[in-house]
Amino acid sequence: MSEEARRRDIWVDGMRRAVASLGTLAPPKEPRWPIALQTTIVLAVPLILGAALDRFELGLIACVGAFTVPYFAALPRLERLRLRPLAGLVLIASSALGSALGPYPLAAAAGLAAVATAVGAAVHGYRLGPPGPLFPVIVYGMSAHAVAGGESPLTLVGWVAAGCAFAVIASIAPLIRRTHWHVEPRPLRVLLAPPEWDRGARELVIRTAIVAVVGTAVSLLYTDPERAYWTVAAGVVVVGIVPGRGIAVSRGLHRTVGTLAGALAFLAIGSLPPNPWLLAAILAALQFITEMSITRHYAVATAAVTPLALTIVTSATGDFGTHAVIGERVLDTVVGAGLAVLTALVHAPGPPGRPSINPPPRPAD
Repeated sequence: MSEEARRRDIWVDGMRRAVASLGTLAPPKEPRWPIALQTTIVLAVPLILGAALDRFELGLIACVGAFTVPYFAALPRLERLRLRPLAGLVLIASSALGSALGPYPLAAAAGLAAVATAVGAAVHGYRLGPPGPLFPVIVYGMSAHAVAGGESPLTLVGWVAAGCAFAVIASIAPLIRRTHWHVEPRPLRVLLAPPEWDRGARELVIRTAIVAVVGTAVSLLYTDPERAYWTVAAGVVVVGIVPGRGIAVSRGLHRTVGTLAGALAFLAIGSLPPNPWLLAAILAALQFITEMSITRHYAVATAAVTPLALTIVTSATGDFGTHAVIGERVLDTVVGAGLAVLTALVHAPGPPGRPSINPPPRPAD
């Protein structure tokens, strides 16, 4: 068999396995319900308060604090509590930078590429694990778009900060259980030891940077600069935290299929009669489904998180319920995910089987 035929067979087999994965549930690992419940509470409380005070739009901004909860979820509670404020500070800084650069399209585009690349380098170098640079990119883009549309930067960043602060406070509550105090937390100098730039980490950083720069440029030149953050977000999340070509193809396919299903769900949500209490319940349910399914079926998780993210972002930018958003977001996702899959060629062909994961640090036994 010629070398060209062998490579074609490898790609065909990889695509076949990626398609087959759409009908396969990954085996369960550690219980997800504690982190799913905590994330849902952190998201739901600002929404409920916003509905009760007739300021639901502010609750939607503050609920992005829930984006801090999935970070460091694999660590013991006390270590998680030490690191979670850092995740909150990154989201607040992303919102502040997006708010500052939002009125200036070229500067905002440069800032988007910089945020995605810098956070990606930190994630892959320090082995911080999922969800990677996704949420800082989303918060940056949402803030830039909202401020460009007339939203007050101080109001926006202030409520994002309030939501992140609430997420940190909610992280303390489970410590009333004595079992969480049995693990001696490691100091920050150990938790955030100097980056280990092995081949996998270097390749993931390179791919993230390519997605950030090229995805932003494509949006500037061919689609819409204000939507560049969605293209980049779709790309960096497909890059993920696992090096390898096969996993990139699978994640790209799951992301595209899940986004299409999620966009249809968003269309259904937007057609409902305006009711903040109902919307809060729907968003809380979507958040819970996302966290419960993220480790077992990525397309299902994407189908749940897409209408959640679209509702938050479009409400902040005044586009909620706009049907044009559906086609735009699907196109942006296809472009971003396709770009991320192409960057998988940065990885040299590896041995058969599942590639190794760059995990977050775990405590010693």
